[in-house]
Amino acid sequence: MKIVSWNINGIRASKTDLKSLFKSIGGDVLCLQETKVTRDMLDEATAIVEGYNSYFSFSKKRSGYSGVANFCRDHVTPTNAEEGLSGGLSAKVEGIIGCYGNHTSFTEDELKSLDAEGRAVITQHRIRFRDGEEKDLAIINVYCPRFDPDREDRHQYKLRFFALLQTRAEALLDSGRHVIILGDINTTHRLIDRCDSDDGESNKRPSRLWFNQMMWPEGRDPDLDSDLDREEFMATTPYTVGGKFVDTFRHLHPDEEGCYTNWCTLTNARSTNYGRRLDYILADTELTRRCVIGASIFAEVEGSDHCPISVDLDCQVIPAKACPQLCTKFMPEFSGKQQKLSTFFTKLTKRDVEMKINEKCENCSQNRDESLPRVSSENLSRVKSVKRSPEKKPGCSQPMKKQKTAVVKKSNSVGKQANLMSFFKGNGSDSKDQVKSEVAVSIGANDVKESQVSSKLSVFVEVNEVEKEDTAATSKYFNVNSQTATDGCEGSEEKKPELGTTLVKDNSLSTASAWKNLLGGLGPAPLCKGHQEPCVLRMVKKPGPNKGRQFYTCARGEGLKSNPEARCEFFKWIVKK
Repeated sequence: MKIVSWNINGIRASKTDLKSLFKSIGGDVLCLQETKVTRDMLDEATAIVEGYNSYFSFSKKRSGYSGVANFCRDHVTPTNAEEGLSGGLSAKVEGIIGCYGNHTSFTEDELKSLDAEGRAVITQHRIRFRDGEEKDLAIINVYCPRFDPDREDRHQYKLRFFALLQTRAEALLDSGRHVIILGDINTTHRLIDRCDSDDGESNKRPSRLWFNQMMWPEGRDPDLDSDLDREEFMATTPYTVGGKFVDTFRHLHPDEEGCYTNWCTLTNARSTNYGRRLDYILADTELTRRCVIGASIFAEVEGSDHCPISVDLDCQVIPAKACPQLCTKFMPEFSGKQQKLSTFFTKLTKRDVEMKINEKCENCSQNRDESLPRVSSENLSRVKSVKRSPEKKPGCSQPMKKQKTAVVKKSNSVGKQANLMSFFKGNGSDSKDQVKSEVAVSIGANDVKESQVSSKLSVFVEVNEVEKEDTAATSKYFNVNSQTATDGCEGSEEKKPELGTTLVKDNSLSTASAWKNLLGGLGPAPLCKGHQEPCVLRMVKKPGPNKGRQFYTCARGEGLKSNPEARCEFFKWIVKK
């Protein structure tokens, strides 16, 4: 039995379909974290994969956030499945797993909050060992909260999530089941599991101390074990014991270095293997001793800032005859019992539209034939001879005249994109006759005296002169000869452009050069001092006095200072003039 865990960083972001993706990775049970889908965003292609049955846990707080899922091959169909750790999400669901442990140290609101972000889903499988013994195996797939040094509430949330996880896992162990905890734990255990040599204070983070006490004695870090305050720990989690799980990868590869599962994509740290091991598969001590035969890290698999990991168990899986109720194929929108709102807005093909129109036409013609009375040829001739009288206004003897509607002529340039230069040109089509006609329309007279036009014409002349000055200034700024506006016009003399001016014939080139002259640019990137290679432009996004400022830095991936292939220390601020 091969079990795979992978923080996929968005299940819908994959460029290949899930079936092909799962086939390339392999595995009987694939546990995904950070799916970033909620129930309303889940589509059939993601929920129903041929040859698999899937079980999701969704975030109830935010859309496109968190989320985990277990995809099980049909020959390893689980007997039970459950969402969450506290049991509050599965009260009305059949086929639950149970065994929640003692929750007296948690409040009811705290339990709801810990299960509200879609961070845990459990599937239970029936396995048979080589000696013929059969037992239940519970696979707990978790996406643990991230440590945020700027938010103390999230730090406490993470520690309480760890406490609830340990409470549930030890309760399942006490019931006689085997247990595997896997997923993105979002913490590193020992110094060998991270590339950066941080100080001793960060090594004593509560999350690392918690992880260390979960390990069996042979797998613990002695430095962390000595720093753990047992009394303080027992006060926060009084009903847990610790020491019951094994890090399967370190059990088989205790001293192998450079084995990371997460890299920063912003700094291209994967190219220099400057990462951390945040993903783990923890098995209980007895299961590890009896059937754990392999553990791997697939660092070459891309598509996320994490890579998949796996564990191989020497046991046989006894598939269930039917999937548990939590399976996605039983959801109303995928079982055919309920239609999604999106189905009412599906795009129809041309053939479908023609068929619907023909059906409506046939129905309308049938109804019309049945409702209309039969008309004889004699009556039909009488009807044709009757002319419709002109309409009259109520109380008026004269027929009502039809009002003429104004017809607006469309310009020939409608539908075409305007040139940038057109916004800086004056309207030279205005004339004295046009102003005269506008005044005539405004006063409702056919003959307009010269005195009535003079006031409006004076305004027109002043505006037109200003527009000509603006156009000349704009043309000079954009390096375009003003003579080009009159080239080709009737009665204008052909003049050659003076030195320093340009006759632009291609509109696209003129627009591009205009924007370039207007906006300017940063110019070529400087070369870094360490490799003499062009730098990359970055921007500060962290809140503070420098937020929004741009800077140049080495384009290579982040790495150790001793690695010559890694990023050098070149740094240069962008100074705006």
